[in-house]
Amino acid sequence: MEILASQTISQQLAQVFTANFVLWAFQDIMPPYLHAFEDMFSKASFNSLLECKQWDHAIELMLDSKLLSCKVYPLATKEQDELDAFLQENLDSGCICPSKFPMAFLVFFIKKKDGLL
Repeated sequence: MEILASQTISQQLAQVFTANFVLWAFQDIMPPYLHAFEDMFSKASFNSLLECKQWDHAIELMLDSKLLSCKVYPLATKEQDELDAFLQENLDSGCICPSKFPMAFLVFFIKKKDGLL
């Protein structure tokens, strides 16, 4: 039995990339003058916002302003669940803070090759 199968260009590029993928060390990719600041570039250092200071500000919304009339694009249940989980995780870690804005912003989801969001 013979199976005729082909790959798309993007699949071929992904295959070459993963075959040649090397996980670089921080010192290999950053200039020497930044080596002392390695901890500032780590993911762990971005798990919270800086402390509030006296010069921080907030944008106060006008009470008498009118909301724009715009089209609503509902998310699929799976997408809404993923968005809720992402927002909750980042709220809990302190990376983001709650918004007072009465409207949401458009969010796009792009599925990974394994089908996950």
